[in-house]
Amino acid sequence: MKLLLFDLDGTLLLTDGAGVRAMERAGRRVLGERFTLEGLTIAGGMDPLIYAEAAARTGVKDAHLRHESFRRLYLDELRVELAANGHRARVMPGIVELLDRLAGDPRVLVGMLTGNYAAAVPLKLGAVGLGLERFAVAAFGDDAATREALVDVALRRATLRIGRSLSRADVIVIGDTPADVRCAAVNGCGLLAVATGKYTADELRRAGAEVAVENLSDPSPLLRMIDSPDA
Repeated sequence: MKLLLFDLDGTLLLTDGAGVRAMERAGRRVLGERFTLEGLTIAGGMDPLIYAEAAARTGVKDAHLRHESFRRLYLDELRVELAANGHRARVMPGIVELLDRLAGDPRVLVGMLTGNYAAAVPLKLGAVGLGLERFAVAAFGDDAATREALVDVALRRATLRIGRSLSRADVIVIGDTPADVRCAAVNGCGLLAVATGKYTADELRRAGAEVAVENLSDPSPLLRMIDSPDA
């Protein structure tokens, strides 16, 4: 059995910057007007680490003690943002059809690996008409200190779900950023890179992806990886 770990933003969906706008408003409310995400690498990032990096630049000495307040306000702002601009959120090409095709396939366990706060995920999925129940297991940005460590979180949850252990070699990471490429490489996982975010297929290949596709409208590259014992 293969554990498929889909990234969220840029891979499953795009929210047209709703998360960034919500984070910046929440950050300014908590830490003042010097809080900004400008210049930070957001794509492929972990929400708690994005906050920490942006907070460090404000000079507020106790910023780490305000993280929970930021997280709570961010979720409030994200709800507002998605309610106001949810029509601009969109699911990526081929995703709904692929998830439908994989549902109930005994060869796979469909999961998610994302740097988003856990509570943000159903909000973003809901904006494009998807539900978290489509994913048997998930590992979120507040589950581990690094993106790479989320693979083991997902594997532990998969073991609990199916009652037997899977290895890192049984995992296929599906993502749109060099961070996803690194995550798969560090863990010895398979990788399918998709150019539906800010990075082109060529950029993802230069980052180390052996397989990079424009989008998932054609599921055959993933299906071949599922069938391959070496994926």
